[in-house]
Amino acid sequence: MHLAKICFSAALLSTTVHGLPTAPQGRGILDEVGILDDILVFDSPAYPDPANAGNTLIDLQTFVSLRQIDLGGLAAALSAALTTLGVNVGDKLGNLQERVKLIGAIGLPGKSTTVSIAGCSAKAKTGETSGSDLGMSLKTGVSLGACNAGREFEATATLGGLFNSRTVKASVFSSPDSGFGVISDIDDTVKISNTLDKLALLRSTLLDDPKPVPGMPELYSSLSQSLDDPQFVYITASPFQLYPFLNDFLDTTYSSAKGPIFTSNLTIADPSEIIQFVTSSNTEAFKLASIDRLNGMYPNKKWLAIGDSTQKDPEVYAQSIRKHGDWIACAWIRRVEGANNTDARFAAAFADIPASRFRIYTDADIPGLADIDVAGGEC
Repeated sequence: MHLAKICFSAALLSTTVHGLPTAPQGRGILDEVGILDDILVFDSPAYPDPANAGNTLIDLQTFVSLRQIDLGGLAAALSAALTTLGVNVGDKLGNLQERVKLIGAIGLPGKSTTVSIAGCSAKAKTGETSGSDLGMSLKTGVSLGACNAGREFEATATLGGLFNSRTVKASVFSSPDSGFGVISDIDDTVKISNTLDKLALLRSTLLDDPKPVPGMPELYSSLSQSLDDPQFVYITASPFQLYPFLNDFLDTTYSSAKGPIFTSNLTIADPSEIIQFVTSSNTEAFKLASIDRLNGMYPNKKWLAIGDSTQKDPEVYAQSIRKHGDWIACAWIRRVEGANNTDARFAAAFADIPASRFRIYTDADIPGLADIDVAGGEC
């Protein structure tokens, strides 16, 4: 079960909820993000403008909410819920409070701001945050003008005016529409998440210090060299509320393979919606749409897609290969113990796809993956 579903359901077990955070009424007028607000600027992919060779485009995503002062109540409710489920918070309350702060955030519609991009001639205006998406905005194809050559740019948004102003920073990862890129899942592909065990999943994501899948940081460092500085893009069905946690983990543990993270947009305005979210699954559709989005940015780039067998990565990557052909050059699937790893499952997922286009690997195989000449056509 997805972490967000467990987390919200757990909170309901121990807390009387009359309504989850929503934007205050009457704040729908377009307004600059201000001193009383918080903004999360997501790391962004940058790509060439097909209509103007000298121009660079980005997809700019932001989340604007009321500035939070005290998260004690939310953390206490979740701590009690975890205890009810048999998960002892112990001395990890600080981790819990840090990782759930966006769950209690009150999203603000009608907000916009200007983001400065170091090394680029034009500033980027964010889209107006949406009421239906509770403060989330994704604006595609934002022009940055001419940008200095470089792999990573710094994006800066400033909140407030002359007094008590704050800055929020993110990264913009630029890549040409050529060469190679790496599409990567996160949970149980690069980070140990224990997706198949609900209680272990709660601990690993809300409480424990994150741990990489052994051998994967070294593999990704090797891929960054053998694929000549590819564009890494992480696609996860985890909700955006976990973005800061996941981003910090990747920046520190996979420092040579940093890249934007595409997360799902979980917006819940009423407790009854939690039940609908728990009983539905949009993992496959979300990942397929995200890969389609990448294809629109980089139609001429080749991609290595890396995932695992706990959820729908084999099916997603196989469908994408059928749809986009050689654009996805190769798919690697980690065989996770306890998942459906039957030959029948993989045969069905990759039906009609040549065996030379995908690889099912075990943890023991990870060190040897670095020796595969993906750029030379091996898989």
